[in-house]
Amino acid sequence: MLTLYQREPCPYCKPVRELLTELQVSYVNVNVPKPRDERHELIAATGSKFIPALVDGDTVLPGRLEDPAHLLAYLRQRYGTPDR
Repeated sequence: MLTLYQREPCPYCKPVRELLTELQVSYVNVNVPKPRDERHELIAATGSKFIPALVDGDTVLPGRLEDPAHLLAYLRQRYGTPDR
């Protein structure tokens, strides 16, 4: 099962959530605290305190500061492109 680590108000998380919805991919949503030093579950899972981040089975895609492009590219490659 794919897990998305994110925060609702995060503008970089929104495109990832939207793409997951468009691709009709089921996922577990884990909301992390705003203070980066309190993101213990995220850090343990990905080694990073940045969001958004994805864990898809054995594939771990840590977050990058203000850049979800690698996550979007992974989702498109792994799950296809949305029908438009």
